[in-house]
Amino acid sequence: MHVAPIDLQAVRQDGLKIRFALLGSMAYALAEVPETGSAGTSLEQTCVQPHWGMVIEGELRFITARRRMTIPAGRVFHVPAGGAEHHFESSGSALVAGFQPIDTDLDLSPARLVAQGFEIVSEPPMAPIVPAVPRRAVRPGHIDCETWQMAQYVMARVKMGERSGYTAGWCDAPHWGIVTEGRLAIEWEGDVEILSRGDIFHCPAGPPGHRMEAADPATFIDLTPMSAFTGDGRITDWRRGVSIDRVEKTRGIAVAALG
Repeated sequence: MHVAPIDLQAVRQDGLKIRFALLGSMAYALAEVPETGSAGTSLEQTCVQPHWGMVIEGELRFITARRRMTIPAGRVFHVPAGGAEHHFESSGSALVAGFQPIDTDLDLSPARLVAQGFEIVSEPPMAPIVPAVPRRAVRPGHIDCETWQMAQYVMARVKMGERSGYTAGWCDAPHWGIVTEGRLAIEWEGDVEILSRGDIFHCPAGPPGHRMEAADPATFIDLTPMSAFTGDGRITDWRRGVSIDRVEKTRGIAVAALG
């Protein structure tokens, strides 16, 4: 399944606008920090939850009692569970996107959101907002995959050359991701979906299996459970064949460049 940018739901609370979509057991959220910064918004509320995020524009500061770290645009980050209490800050406008595991029974109906203090936002369709990934040519028929292990998930930045993916094996692993450039086809065993830049997608665990295909160059970022690489299910060859870099934690947070 996939969700286009125009289909993201939007809410506002204390000046912070959040666009989101539910994708099975994961939520995708895009937070827009106003020009005045994060002061007074929920971004600065103390938290102990894990996060898998991307800074798209501006910069974000990760703060604990003993640590302050600036995360600039073009970086992905992971805050593991079980760490120190933390919060985020921004002194000006910023765009931050991320995936968050959720309870599949979580009630995010408009009535429930309003009861929690959110304002439902209705506005014109949104243009795609995606993290910038430096351009690098990939040969036709080839797939360039860079990965980082972030707790129980592997985050991947995948660049697909033209006419690539069509001969790859089927994959049963679940994925949650976003297309950052070009158009991507997800072929299922019996169906096909076409995704464009800015689309957020979820491939449920198979079977039926799936494979990623690109007629022209395309790039996407996704999360895959680490267990999929060691289980009995099928996983496509170009995913299994890459080395997974373990990102070292720096006092409670792991950060990597998308380049």
